[in-house]
Amino acid sequence: MSKTLSVHPKYIQEVQLAWMHKSNGQQGDLTAQLGRSLSIVINNLFLKGQPVNQTNFLEICQILGLDWREVAGLDGQDNRVSSEPKRENRINTNGCAVAIVPTLERSLTVDQALNQLVSTLCEMLGQITRKAGNLLSADRTSIFLIDRDKKEVGSLIAEDGCGGSLLIDIPMNKGIVGLAATTSKVVNIPFDVYDDPRSEQAKKTDSKTGYRTYTILAWPLLNKQKEVVAVVQFINKLKPDSNPKESLSQRIDKNGFTPEDEVIFGKFAPSILGILGKCQICHQLAQKLTAGEQITQAGVVLQEDELVEELIRREQQLQMSLDKLF
Repeated sequence: MSKTLSVHPKYIQEVQLAWMHKSNGQQGDLTAQLGRSLSIVINNLFLKGQPVNQTNFLEICQILGLDWREVAGLDGQDNRVSSEPKRENRINTNGCAVAIVPTLERSLTVDQALNQLVSTLCEMLGQITRKAGNLLSADRTSIFLIDRDKKEVGSLIAEDGCGGSLLIDIPMNKGIVGLAATTSKVVNIPFDVYDDPRSEQAKKTDSKTGYRTYTILAWPLLNKQKEVVAVVQFINKLKPDSNPKESLSQRIDKNGFTPEDEVIFGKFAPSILGILGKCQICHQLAQKLTAGEQITQAGVVLQEDELVEELIRREQQLQMSLDKLF
């Protein structure tokens, strides 16, 4: 199966109707049920036929009661042929195609501006995630943005090991990430994580993804107000000369993440803190819009054209930071 899947153009209307029927005027309740990170992907990627990680694609189809093979155009359909206008794509720095909304003579809609913002947000988080993981030779790395209103940590980027990403929402009172977020302290668990009484959430996530966690380093990033903006989680320290063709258990460095690793990331952390602060603000803005909430500035509700301008401004700020990144 492909690492990512997308809704075939001929089924776009069908999945949109299925989503409308599922939400049935209760978008906020459904968002709370699914987790707001996944709701953002449904509204801004899945329903628009853009690529979605295969695990999330199957989960969304199951939620909507749809046949994922049929929706993806894999059930006797030629997924390469379409009478729909083609989207222009560009290749980001990770080698992935990112859809670009065509330039329109008229102003962008809120939906289009939000789509651009989310795409840039995901691309930026992806770059930071992979850079951080490479620094410490971690097999997988995740960046969890903190949502204090919902008291949960939501991950837009969690590597799935196949070049894609998963979306995970974890309550702040659960898991190693939640512990790092609530205590504002680094949590370093050596081999074997499963022997640690705090590993229950890791076991649940592993059962969902089919992965095996052996060692963890969770690092909270604090702003000037000493508030946790994000938690970077490194999973499975690898041996220096590990062979990618070997099984994960053979490639694991049983010494885990060392004090030297902590020093290395401690020097790198300040350089990404400001960027993640911007990402957090944009993530929260996208979540509010997805949940149908009103956006205000100085106590005044933004009108549609003002909201579009705000989304464009935020996206441009992220893009400028992305261009300067590393």
